[in-house]
Amino acid sequence: MKKLSVKYLTGTDVNGEPVFKRQTLNVGDTVDVVKANAIVQIIDKYTNYSVDSAMVVTYEAVI
Repeated sequence: MKKLSVKYLTGTDVNGEPVFKRQTLNVGDTVDVVKANAIVQIIDKYTNYSVDSAMVVTYEAVI
């Protein structure tokens, strides 16, 4: 199972420090870095926030 974790810069607080929010999306096992980048590019077009970073996270059962 894989997830795509996207971190957005949503603005700044009263002290001028950046404020971030994270969104995690379930993605198929075939999603690699190239496909994840394409997904993030599409998401970036439809949001009012700037994408700061994105990660593909892989989960494996151990038991």
